[in-house]
Amino acid sequence: MQASGVTVGEAGMDWLTAASRARKAHELLGSHQADLDALPLRSVVRESWRRSLSSPVQIGHPPMLSDDSLRLARERSELQRIWPVFEKLLVPAASDANLLVALADAQGTLLWVAGSRGAMNGAEDVGFSEGANWRESSVGTSAPGVALATGRGVQVSGAEHLSERVHHLNCSAVPIRNPQTGRIIGVVDLTGGADAVAVHSLPLLQAAVSAAEGQLLLPALAMERPDEDFLDLCASDGPRLSGKPISLRHAEILTVLAAHPRGLNSAQLVEELFEQPDGASEGTLRSELVRLRKFLADSPFRRIAARPYRLQWQLQTTLTRLWSAMEDGDLERALQLYPAEILVRSQAPGIAALRCRAQIALREIVLDRGSAQQLLRLGRQSADSQLLLASLRELPLDSPVRPLLVAEIEALEA
Repeated sequence: MQASGVTVGEAGMDWLTAASRARKAHELLGSHQADLDALPLRSVVRESWRRSLSSPVQIGHPPMLSDDSLRLARERSELQRIWPVFEKLLVPAASDANLLVALADAQGTLLWVAGSRGAMNGAEDVGFSEGANWRESSVGTSAPGVALATGRGVQVSGAEHLSERVHHLNCSAVPIRNPQTGRIIGVVDLTGGADAVAVHSLPLLQAAVSAAEGQLLLPALAMERPDEDFLDLCASDGPRLSGKPISLRHAEILTVLAAHPRGLNSAQLVEELFEQPDGASEGTLRSELVRLRKFLADSPFRRIAARPYRLQWQLQTTLTRLWSAMEDGDLERALQLYPAEILVRSQAPGIAALRCRAQIALREIVLDRGSAQQLLRLGRQSADSQLLLASLRELPLDSPVRPLLVAEIEALEA
């Protein structure tokens, strides 16, 4: 499985030369004789090293989900619909070639890994297994992490990995998109020896991804069940209800009602939604509810009751999933759902209160039992010097992140 066993890969790539240059880059980086721009690396690899080195990369094993958290992540992921496609199209050939097929979600967590038992044993030694997180900020440069960061298919061989622990591995990966929204929902990866970066590997993955994305266009039986509806409050192009764009005001109403399953009367709902309620607010609310009910009318199970106003179906939102993750003790999942970007344009008092409550709870949990990486991630996102100080205390004394972190803390406190 050494990189030296590969001669030709993507677009006629000479992997022997790439491996030699990558090993030289590691020597230069270790001796501080060159900056990143001067390292003899392919541009896609150099930029990945740059992104990775700006985060507290853990050279050891990547973060892992518990068995229960992995099961829940699989159940909640839309990728469960298309994993059988990859099992059929990729896994048999991968097993014959002593390779592994991995399917990761948009956060880089490997939800399924299958293939050769021999390759599985070698990969598990470095934490490449179901439940592990392989994004760049967790383990550095790898094909799954680079594909998620760039949105493009990529191959990474041997010493091009930032972590020396995985220099015996090669990998190719292609991102998977929701065909209706264009949003990246995961990545499929081929990992192992020389064949993982052979010239045919990327086209094979791309063909399988096309088939899987086509599968996502088919009607899903799960969408007919009321307990499968999801309101995404963090989509880059605005809130979406099970993939369909929804207005900010309608998203606010649904979010508030989802957080109050017993319902709210008219006056309470007005207070949750309007910064300065007045005599006309209840009338405005009733008009919005009429429009919202029309929007929901294409699905027979979506109903909003009155007196009090309450949802008559099970609606999951980004916030309800965040609370579930915290209640389950799944800190990594909770951080992925961090509330800073939840309905960021909303000024509704109820939404602001929900965001604030979730942020305070998450902060306390991270301070109580978060790793150095988790403390640093949340500290940077929220510009919280106390979290950054806690991270500094947890980092190894020889961590290259410490000088940067000290400067960040000083700047915040100044």
